[in-house]
Amino acid sequence: MELLFESRLEIGTVVGKVYAFQAVPEIHPEPVLVPDSPADQVGCSIYGTVLRDGGRLRMWYQAWPRDWAGADAASVGYAESDDGIVWTKPVMTVQAYAGKPGNLVNLGVHCPSVFMDPQAPSDRRYGATGYIRSRNTGTNHAAARSGYFAAWSRDGLDWRLAAPEPQWPGGDVITSVYHPGQRRVIVCLKQNVRIRGLYRRSIWNAEGCDGRWSEASCALIPDDFDDIAATARGYASADYYGMGMMPAGSGTVGFLWPFRHSLPRTPGRETGIYGACDVALTYQSAPGARWLHMPGRPDFIAHTQVPWGSGGVYTASCPVEIGDEQRLYFSGARFTHGYGLDSNWKAVPEQQQEVADQGLARIGFARWPKNRLFGFRSDPAGQLRLDLTNVDGPCKLILNCRSAPCGSVRVEAPGQPGRGLADAAPITGDRLEAPAAWKDGSLLTPNRYRNLSVILHLDHAEVYAYELRPKT
Repeated sequence: MELLFESRLEIGTVVGKVYAFQAVPEIHPEPVLVPDSPADQVGCSIYGTVLRDGGRLRMWYQAWPRDWAGADAASVGYAESDDGIVWTKPVMTVQAYAGKPGNLVNLGVHCPSVFMDPQAPSDRRYGATGYIRSRNTGTNHAAARSGYFAAWSRDGLDWRLAAPEPQWPGGDVITSVYHPGQRRVIVCLKQNVRIRGLYRRSIWNAEGCDGRWSEASCALIPDDFDDIAATARGYASADYYGMGMMPAGSGTVGFLWPFRHSLPRTPGRETGIYGACDVALTYQSAPGARWLHMPGRPDFIAHTQVPWGSGGVYTASCPVEIGDEQRLYFSGARFTHGYGLDSNWKAVPEQQQEVADQGLARIGFARWPKNRLFGFRSDPAGQLRLDLTNVDGPCKLILNCRSAPCGSVRVEAPGQPGRGLADAAPITGDRLEAPAAWKDGSLLTPNRYRNLSVILHLDHAEVYAYELRPKT
């Protein structure tokens, strides 16, 4: 479905008391994957991905092993689930830990993102991106030098790098997702750039198609309002640590990780080292369009909401659909960012031992009804006009909407016989996929220019997303 981002070009006039808003997710009360084996004894981080593959859910995550020595991890753990709550860690031989079989795969990257490309040949059915540095625990030694890499796999367990040289320069956080509406892979990677006197982490985008990758370009940088949002929460400044993504019709939702800095910063470079990450929503209405924030930049998930991970929140590369809901898996860190390091990024042994003893991170999730991240709400009544283009023929308008017991959504199609407001059947209740209908049916017909306009009349109601479904 097409989510109703406020800036979408098809949104025409808004009449009456109708307001754009951001939804609030429900956070599952307990972690669902915890450190319980030598390979991930220090921590499980969903610096990784959860995908539905056939009838099962598959997770690739960052495993922080028992012999963690303070450097970043590159060990990649694997788990499976039927319901997304109870997970098992299968014992495999593809990658041993301490000479024994376990649930590791041989990807060997930091921040592993896995995607499935339906256009790829069978030996490249699974793709991944990640960061490789030789000193990281469990690293893939097929890499010629440090950088961001792509990898391929037939089964998601046995991996090979796409090339020994890095695909992109830089390091640390990288996420990727296959976008079926755009038929491409979208990559978000982190680069540090100087902004207002400080080195700030920023989001850069690249794309992949048919096994070929573009260069990365700057896509989203922190601005003055991010610093204002940080100081309002008791921090000194802010940047962007990473971003998960969700394909949404022709657009894309970003799950941005604002990193709010505590003092001191790194002397000389003034890079933020201490602080905590939260999650905020951004969106891109079309391929290559500008990433936009919600007004006021509200948090979607705040680390203060997660009692078992109050040190910071870091998301998976993408949400996953389970039944009528979408879930975004995230890591809850036990300690704030930079704990165990001094301001020059040098290890503080007693603090790092404390982290190893108590555990670095666990994995849980937030949930929301499918396609309900943004919307328009009436208070009590108003109208929202959609001017739709490139409509190929007769179709049905499907709405994701909800009304109060006394409310409804009714649809008018100006100029189309039998599609006036008086003929509209009210849509009531909580509906994830409700067809607009009138007395004589539900089909709409575009004009000769392939354009179609509809007016949504909201009465004590909310509308989140729409879809034009061709006549069958």
